[in-house]
Amino acid sequence: MDVSEHYIQLRLNFPHVHDEQEVHTTVGELADLLCCTMRNMNLIMNKFKENGWVRWNPQRGRGKKSMLLFCVPLLTVARKRFDDLLNGNRMEDAYELAATLPITMREHLMQQMQTQFGLLSNEGDRGRVDTLRIPQNTPFKTLDPTQTGMWGEIFIITEVFDRLVRYNGERQVCEPSLAMAWESDADGREWTFYLHKGIPFHHGRILDAEDVKFTFDRIISNKSNPCRPLFGSIESIEAYDLLTVRFVLNKPNFMFPDLMSSMCASILPRDVEMNPLHPIGTGPYRLTRHDSKLLVLEVFPAYFRGRAYVDRVEVWQLPHSAKAESIIKHDLFPDAEPRAVQHEIQGGVYMTFNMQKEGPQHDVNFRRAVQQLLNAHELSEALGSTNTQAAYSLIRGRVQEQQPTVGADQGELWKKQSEQSNFSVTPIPALSVETSLAQAAALLRRSSYQGQSLSLWVEEGEKMEADMVWFAERCKQIGLHINIMPGDPVHAVYQDGFRDCDLIYTGEVFNDHVMLSLVTIYTFRNTLFLIAMNDYWRHELEQECGRVVMIQEPEERLGRLIQLEDRLIQEALLLPTYSFKEEHAHHDSLRDYRVAGYGLPDLRRLWVKRKPGAEQEDANYPVYIPLW
Repeated sequence: MDVSEHYIQLRLNFPHVHDEQEVHTTVGELADLLCCTMRNMNLIMNKFKENGWVRWNPQRGRGKKSMLLFCVPLLTVARKRFDDLLNGNRMEDAYELAATLPITMREHLMQQMQTQFGLLSNEGDRGRVDTLRIPQNTPFKTLDPTQTGMWGEIFIITEVFDRLVRYNGERQVCEPSLAMAWESDADGREWTFYLHKGIPFHHGRILDAEDVKFTFDRIISNKSNPCRPLFGSIESIEAYDLLTVRFVLNKPNFMFPDLMSSMCASILPRDVEMNPLHPIGTGPYRLTRHDSKLLVLEVFPAYFRGRAYVDRVEVWQLPHSAKAESIIKHDLFPDAEPRAVQHEIQGGVYMTFNMQKEGPQHDVNFRRAVQQLLNAHELSEALGSTNTQAAYSLIRGRVQEQQPTVGADQGELWKKQSEQSNFSVTPIPALSVETSLAQAAALLRRSSYQGQSLSLWVEEGEKMEADMVWFAERCKQIGLHINIMPGDPVHAVYQDGFRDCDLIYTGEVFNDHVMLSLVTIYTFRNTLFLIAMNDYWRHELEQECGRVVMIQEPEERLGRLIQLEDRLIQEALLLPTYSFKEEHAHHDSLRDYRVAGYGLPDLRRLWVKRKPGAEQEDANYPVYIPLW
């Protein structure tokens, strides 16, 4: 252990002692604190004195106390040691050092860590190795594709696994992936997929049709699997030969190839027990480490669609920091303006109600009172930012009746969808800005609300918590009492973290396939929205989505899903507030930086362009990826 770490460890044992304040102690007591011998303690103390860190006046004799005085602030020594570790590429040791310090000091050290994130290019014995380091402050609970409901977990699953089909968001079509082709009968009840030859799993065995059968048997045989409703129409699966698999359905499903592109449909090997934190797939990266500090993805050279350029991806779990994101992003590009990639997220922020719990939220008048209070336009006027826009739907491009402020491209998209559809679209009801409080008060009086305090679970984050402070103040004006309870969405999804709350304020991030995302939010049981619903609404949503997938024309399917959203808004079970966009920033040398589904980067495309004649030495290319 470096002598500075001894100093840090000793200083932490005297938290209430100020610098330049005398401490009366013995060598034996100090040795116990550092878990060393008295002889070693004397050697360590001499080094402290040489560095000018302490003044030490030893006293000899039984029962006599020596005088110790700390001369240098703990943060000064910790910062120097932290910097030395980072410069020596000992990031894990720097991480452990930061984790031992009080949170205020931890914030200062995190500022020094910012240069360690991004893409680092190193020359070594094996040639050039490109490593992408990403900070994260929310641990991964599961990487089982059939369970995960979290944004960051999906990022990892995307790189570790493949599916039979992939959705091309740029062309808006399903394309071959593990399956090179597929076909169905005229009724949409039998679907046959033909696999590529020679696709290896990360553990070396070649993928075959039995792996596909195993993957979906695992889902449909387990009634508690949260993604089972997505594939509930599967009646049987047959592996004809090594490369052919046929699905027989109990009803027509013309959206079946789209469902095969879902993260939940990632193909697993049948000969390896699924480890939810260390899974094996066929994807461009294989997972080689996953613990409380670090997740590592190594490039899979035998990937069937071609080797990825980035050799290694490290996702670092930062020590808890209230300002982690802003600290890493702040001054990440001191020498030049970064290239910014803005991605408008499909989905958005919304409020819903805990229908699993008894309370006034079961009264539609109460829910509509809340709907009036949570007026999207007024919220945007009061607290909007450049990255948000008032929204009246989770579908980007839908507009409120008599609401002209929508981008031209979005408006044209929605207009085109409406013109091509063979259904009547119910406009989203406009909320009156002038009378929303009065309407809310009238609805509240007609409801079963009796003046009790209600708990509002809000997803942790500065913006969303500020939204709910504004909302609670609006509620107070009409006699509705709200207690705000910020919560971790990981805890909410996997440990029923908002079961005691009445109202829920959260968000949903869709991928590029809007129809699939809508079916998923209404049927995948690990979405926050569906966790909040009771059995009646879960059944209603599952039944309606079951009817939607039987429709052959995509435009008509979209129309039915829009009508379903309209019904939820009319019932005041879904209260959209705003859409948002993420901004990724990266160094100019990083090329083909594309933001794919869920607002995450497509690592398979990313590459580094070095300047001609540049020295072959270690280089750092900053990149900011909003992964949490």
